[in-house]
Amino acid sequence: MVAPPAVIPAALLAIGVVLAGSLYVLGYHDQYHALLQAWGALPFRTPFLDMHAVTSAIECHRLGFNVYADNPCDVFRRVHGYSPVWLSLSVFPITTAWDAALGSAAVLLFLCALPFLPPGRGLWQIVVITLGTISSVVAYALERANADLLMFMLAMVAVALNRRGRDARAVGYAIVLLAGMLKFYPAVLLVLAVRERLSIAVAVVLVACGVISVWFFLDSDAIMRGIGNIPTTNPFDDNVFAASDLPFGLAQILGLSPRAGMVMLITLILGMLIGAGVLARWDHARAGLQSLTEVEAMFLLAGCVMLVGCFLAAQNSAYRAIYFLFVLPGLTRFAATRRPAGIYPVTLGLVLVIMWNSAILPMVYAVLDWFGVSTLSNGAAHTVIWLLRELAWWCVATSLSALMIRLIRQSRTVRDAGRMIGVTA
Repeated sequence: MVAPPAVIPAALLAIGVVLAGSLYVLGYHDQYHALLQAWGALPFRTPFLDMHAVTSAIECHRLGFNVYADNPCDVFRRVHGYSPVWLSLSVFPITTAWDAALGSAAVLLFLCALPFLPPGRGLWQIVVITLGTISSVVAYALERANADLLMFMLAMVAVALNRRGRDARAVGYAIVLLAGMLKFYPAVLLVLAVRERLSIAVAVVLVACGVISVWFFLDSDAIMRGIGNIPTTNPFDDNVFAASDLPFGLAQILGLSPRAGMVMLITLILGMLIGAGVLARWDHARAGLQSLTEVEAMFLLAGCVMLVGCFLAAQNSAYRAIYFLFVLPGLTRFAATRRPAGIYPVTLGLVLVIMWNSAILPMVYAVLDWFGVSTLSNGAAHTVIWLLRELAWWCVATSLSALMIRLIRQSRTVRDAGRMIGVTA
């Protein structure tokens, strides 16, 4: 059931989408681009560029091209960097002419799904969730109609089914597997199985591993080529995030070898895990999480594992931060405990800054330019801003890891395992 406070963020985002769409459809393309640029959505000359990447690969695959090596149907000849499962859609007459219809449908479905997220409980929580919902990263994902919109909706369905009966939960795990086979990273949502009895959780993991193993055995070459085609960029790109960006960026700045960057990365990850473990053991964690509703806790766990998993695994485009929308309802409630001094309120503030990064940066650069400070990519100001953003991501990832650890520790699976070995969570 949709709560009225949950409709407010979705309604405001819908107003922005309708305004932008109307400008484009009515031919006010310059105004459309100005609005999206100010919003931080990094508009392309035509909307739905990432939907185009999918439809072009499907069209050229049907025409007989090896889209892992060449994709002439794409406006930039981008090779296919997704799972081969997408190419099975070539049985349908999908072409790049479908871009507008499919992109619009993805945006509409996303807007319809948003009200089913946990609502804010008070005015300030509603305001924070709304700021996240209308943020730059969400606008960016909608403007590109990226496949992460579909992954977001599949994740929402999986979480919803996980709160229901055994058969519904089984369907939810199947949806997680499908999402994982489409875009790889959503497979981490199998962590939702920690709500099950230990025996069932083990069975879910074993079945999932079996299915993935069979899939890999049957299509390993295409899977690996798709993974190999996933685009990467330099660690100083303002529109990506990854754990590797800070250490390898520092290695470049200091003139160190890639091996030194790897050592720094391992050290930072160990430090993050230790810090998260300490935070998870403090008494405030138990008290804060006990104040969450079941649905807030489940979305918080799903968002934490998705964001931390993506952060640690690879370089991600900024729009993947839309999963902060899963985290914000629980995090705003948790931040209200205000213990220990400011850790989670600060985390909440950093999350909003990250989500609005693409809109904030041009304003910061404009102020610096006004004062005569160089904002070139090789200048000191750009480096300092990059460093602050990377540190913000590491702080947020540590806080989310702590919440994830605490949620998993208090789960039924872990309690069952603890009773087996005589340890309490």
